[in-house]
Amino acid sequence: MPGTFIHSVMLTKVVDGDTIKVLLNDKEESLRLACLDTEESWPGGSKPVTEAGRKASKWAKKWFGVNAEGFPTSNIHVDIEFDTSDPESTCMRKHRGNYGRLICYVHKDGENYNLSAVKEGWSPYFVKYGRSRLYHESLLAAERDAQAEEIGIWNEKINAGGAYREYDRLIPWWYLRDSIVQGYREEGADAGVISVRLDYEEIREAAAAGDHMKILCDLQGGINRWPGGGALIFAGSIAHKFNLWIPDRESIEAQKIIRLIEKRYTGQSRGYVYISGKASRYPDNSSGKPQIILSDVSQLSDLPPV
Repeated sequence: MPGTFIHSVMLTKVVDGDTIKVLLNDKEESLRLACLDTEESWPGGSKPVTEAGRKASKWAKKWFGVNAEGFPTSNIHVDIEFDTSDPESTCMRKHRGNYGRLICYVHKDGENYNLSAVKEGWSPYFVKYGRSRLYHESLLAAERDAQAEEIGIWNEKINAGGAYREYDRLIPWWYLRDSIVQGYREEGADAGVISVRLDYEEIREAAAAGDHMKILCDLQGGINRWPGGGALIFAGSIAHKFNLWIPDRESIEAQKIIRLIEKRYTGQSRGYVYISGKASRYPDNSSGKPQIILSDVSQLSDLPPV
């Protein structure tokens, strides 16, 4: 079954190999292309700029038919496809990444750009936030063939002598995270668990009402601040602000929680964790961030809480 399509959307810019901009509903939207993670062509982020990243960006601009700066010289229209068959309004709300960009596939003249990028070796099959529901088998086969042919990022000569990404270390970690996302997709929703990214409005409503929640969080960033006598974790994202708060970090139970987060969930560990607890807002007003206070290690679980 295909995903939800929005047809004939005007392309406004190709940013790099995995990000483009389009005009959608009279607004310019950034699209983070699903299941892609091309290497970097511009400095400023946490990942290194590589020769493969520069080549991927150049290839993407040629594929879409834009100029060297990424801008179309004539009208170019593309079709975007979301990874579920939910109504368009639901996709526009839920299919957004950590920075608010729409996550989707892009088709031009009947060809799937995301699949083409993997086939040509300019991106691994990126499953860090969950595998493709629609093209999993095709993307696996495309990655296998590109790797066997040693093209794009799989050709060690491209980045020789410069920066490179350690895929032998990253890909197993991505698949660990993917397995957790798969468990959530298969069991979490039925258990009443909601996702920070997918169900953010529900989280805000629960925080306003002081309801008990079960939430899937991503804690790979670890503990972010140590204000007062507590510990603060930014468990959401720039687009989906959600905090976990440990009030008394010197208590025995708090130390257990902190130790578990730092050893089991941060960095290239599991990342994802199920959190249970009463939701609230900080500060306690209509614009406060939703949060859950952690006071017992049993509030953290690797499986959907019942």
